[in-house]
Amino acid sequence: MSMIYDSYFGFDNLCNEIINIDNSINLVAVLNNKGRVIETKVREAIDTYYNPLKKEMFFMQCVLQTSMNKDHDDELGKITSYILEREKFTMFSFEFLSYVILVVSRSKNNTIQLKEVIIEKINKHKKIEIV
Repeated sequence: MSMIYDSYFGFDNLCNEIINIDNSINLVAVLNNKGRVIETKVREAIDTYYNPLKKEMFFMQCVLQTSMNKDHDDELGKITSYILEREKFTMFSFEFLSYVILVVSRSKNNTIQLKEVIIEKINKHKKIEIV
């Protein structure tokens, strides 16, 4: 994807909208199909937990997981979102065209509610950009 295509979708605005949903959200990243960061908004740096190489591997793993999940779309249907809950963080993954939107938040009790609000923001953004 070209930079023109990437900037056309206003990922900067989308990332801002998502990170401002809740103070528990630490990171919002838009990743291309190779796991490279197209846009990111950070409240609490992931660098605190990962060195640059591990951070790059983490992003690539998120994209790979999304890609591997597509292998079962014909039989089970398309995945709309993916949630991974760890002791310290909850990670949400959403597909947007050929991109993956990754949201990392501190663990909370209302994970499903937060996911639904994020999906609303993404869907609203899709409608704005398609028009």
